[in-house]
Amino acid sequence: MSDAFLPYYNRELAALRGLAGEFAEANPKVAGRLRLTADAVDDPHVARLLEGVSFLAARAQQRLDDEFPELTDALLGALYPHYLAPVPSAAIVQFACQPDLRVPAVVPAGTALKTDPIQGVPCRFRTAYDTTLWPVEIESARLTGMPLAAPVHPDAQGARSVLRVVLRTSDPEASFAELGVDRLRCFLRGAFDQSLPLYELLCGHVVGVALADGPNDAAPTLLPPGTIKPVGFAPEEALYPWPVRSFSGFRLLTEYFALPEKFLFVDLCSLDARTLIHERNRLEIFVYLDRAAPDLERRLQPDCLALGCTPMVNLFAQPCEPVPLTHQLTEYPVAADNRRPKAYEIWSVERVRELRGDGSSRPWRPFYRHPAVEQAEEEPSGFYAVVRRQTPGTVTGTDVFLAPFDPALSVDRPADTVLSVDALCTNRDLPAELPFGGGQPRLHLAEGVSAVRGVTCLTAPTPSLRAPLREHHSWRLVSHLSLGHLSIVGGPAAADSLREVLRLYDLCDTVETRALIAGLVGVRSKPGTARVPGARPGGFCRGIDVTLEFDPRAWESAGLFLLATVLDRFLALHATVNSFVRTTAVLQGQSGAAAAFPPRAGARVLA
Repeated sequence: MSDAFLPYYNRELAALRGLAGEFAEANPKVAGRLRLTADAVDDPHVARLLEGVSFLAARAQQRLDDEFPELTDALLGALYPHYLAPVPSAAIVQFACQPDLRVPAVVPAGTALKTDPIQGVPCRFRTAYDTTLWPVEIESARLTGMPLAAPVHPDAQGARSVLRVVLRTSDPEASFAELGVDRLRCFLRGAFDQSLPLYELLCGHVVGVALADGPNDAAPTLLPPGTIKPVGFAPEEALYPWPVRSFSGFRLLTEYFALPEKFLFVDLCSLDARTLIHERNRLEIFVYLDRAAPDLERRLQPDCLALGCTPMVNLFAQPCEPVPLTHQLTEYPVAADNRRPKAYEIWSVERVRELRGDGSSRPWRPFYRHPAVEQAEEEPSGFYAVVRRQTPGTVTGTDVFLAPFDPALSVDRPADTVLSVDALCTNRDLPAELPFGGGQPRLHLAEGVSAVRGVTCLTAPTPSLRAPLREHHSWRLVSHLSLGHLSIVGGPAAADSLREVLRLYDLCDTVETRALIAGLVGVRSKPGTARVPGARPGGFCRGIDVTLEFDPRAWESAGLFLLATVLDRFLALHATVNSFVRTTAVLQGQSGAAAAFPPRAGARVLA
């Protein structure tokens, strides 16, 4: 019996005793036979009767109240299916290539990794990015101010600092011309007080790039600022598989709060403009910046950039235990492994098939999903809904139930039917128990990739995150429904609306994340105009100019440039057809823009 039942019982008993008192005052003769007075019930049998009725009424009232969260859960599951699922553990890993590698090797996204067993079960991860391994190493990376020790770049006359990155081939006998390196993906490793300011410089203050033999090279290869591109915002770079019914902007917010390091990647592009003719084993990259950062110059470590890195997430395909369809239940529990309930948690149900005693099988389809989304070749034999509830007892997390539906109300369905369920699963809270540091956790490729010598975990696996308990889901559903358009319309409530959206996805809810959200102090918007790329002369598009105002103290201390970048993409995905969103970040009480982003129509840049 739940502890929440007692208030229901006390409330019903108090109401019955109050009604008994009113009845006694209105009908003293009848009440006398029941020994009822306005103050007491003297007959113990009548008192027990009132208590029994109170017990039954309390159960009914509690059941009615419990059905309201079930309604909101069903609506959340249909409208925002991503929100009820747990947020799996994630981390950043680095692949080391074989020293004799002569050609690039690609470790595709989705490559499976597993750890040494913990509590008898290995944690299973998969990678998020396609990772190209080159036999190239970063020898050093150094940020310096004026005077610039770098080749002359005509388009970077306003540069106030330069990031000098020295590359060398792993094999001293090999040259960059032999390898033909065209693109390198770098992870900005290190503490946030180092990586976040560096990310701001590389994604917001680059005025030019040069490839050269050294700072005195008289014939450097000059490249534009767009040579450096941010990573992690494209749909193919998603950390979590995202339902087609869910707004992709919510994925960006989920990933930002769960693993902000996922966005601390940059691509160095167009390197083949130099490498194809570079007959040496050493190459220097000079990144010209229009902003000086003396504090970062002192803090920046030579190993601040890492190659061969990718995020990994604790998600894997798992066949679940067979579910006998007995026709005696309205919901059937689904378990990934009945022997180890603490080691597995279902993230999503991917496929359900009905297996019959005669050996035939037919698919089942989600009840709330449109048939066009399924693209199934076979006619479904039945429909199901997924119900998620908090795991009872001491095990944290959620359990999944299948609720079968039969729109035809068929009464001749065989009783020996078994449902086969395939799901994406996590290892529940086991990744949080993995040791970190000193080469731990040890990671192994589930399927060997000959070019990979080893795998190193650069960040500690994050804990699994889950949305608050069911009694809060109704408020979160209301927030989702009411805040869909308020965040970018301006007005006095715009900042509150956008902060509320951020709080919905701040499942960490730490002091640091609350400070990040509080750093957004204002949102303004106005109509704007932008030129349409590729259009005839005079081709313009109307859209919305959004200004995000931040607390200047929080901007520097909390690294809010990354949040502004995520919000830029989030707001742009709200753009309607034939429109755009152009975001600018400003600091409260200061003139000028702290960050200006190009106009975007969804994921497309209008520039």
